[in-house]
Amino acid sequence: MNVIRGWLKEKKEKLHFTLIDPDKQKPEKAAKIASICSSYGTDAIMIGGSTYKGDATPAIQQTIGLIKGVIDLPIITFPHSHTSLTENTDYVFFMSLLNSRNRRFLIEEQVLGSSVVRDFGIHPIAMGYIIVSTSKKKTAVEKLADLDVIKDDDIDKLLSYALTAQYYGMHCIYLEAGSGAEKPIPNEMVMAVHENLSIPLIIGGGIRDGKTARDKVEHGADVIVTGTIAEEKLDKVKEIIEAVKGYKL
Repeated sequence: MNVIRGWLKEKKEKLHFTLIDPDKQKPEKAAKIASICSSYGTDAIMIGGSTYKGDATPAIQQTIGLIKGVIDLPIITFPHSHTSLTENTDYVFFMSLLNSRNRRFLIEEQVLGSSVVRDFGIHPIAMGYIIVSTSKKKTAVEKLADLDVIKDDDIDKLLSYALTAQYYGMHCIYLEAGSGAEKPIPNEMVMAVHENLSIPLIIGGGIRDGKTARDKVEHGADVIVTGTIAEEKLDKVKEIIEAVKGYKL
């Protein structure tokens, strides 16, 4: 079953996910952010980030545990590696960073994590993860991943990767500008992927206000992800969620 598509049909509206990086704040603060975003109407909490200093597992497990104590929303692990997987998560984006040249991000971490997903009973959501370079300065994920760079005007190259994900049978596409990106994914790129694919489209990175979020859903985004802004300006998250929810399917 395509979980994301099921949520879209059930709610009959576009979705908003809040991304919380356990490396950027203590579990107690993460739980407070999740609680506030839940009250604003976010649909799920993503836990993860591009990097983690040391062993990520204890902090991720504690963060998820505290969040589950204050809200009743799906928790989706957004893994930086197989060590991000914990028994108390609900879902995992079982993703391949398609435009990385590094086997680790294409298949190796997935192989290491597959039996853990099975043993813990985590529900995998197969995802094609694609980074679009929208900033002059490289984001954390761009520095880490050894990318086949997709510039923010190279629609044909992006479509080739996005179609590959769909033809592989992945459940969704995530177009990512990166944490703290200077600019979001251009509307033209969002629209081109939406028009050529039939699986849900997730957009994240560089979305800092309601107008930008509304632009993305109007051009075909099914899910908007906000991360950095949730850690810095929670009032803006409310504005973004209201803009997303104001667009009905």
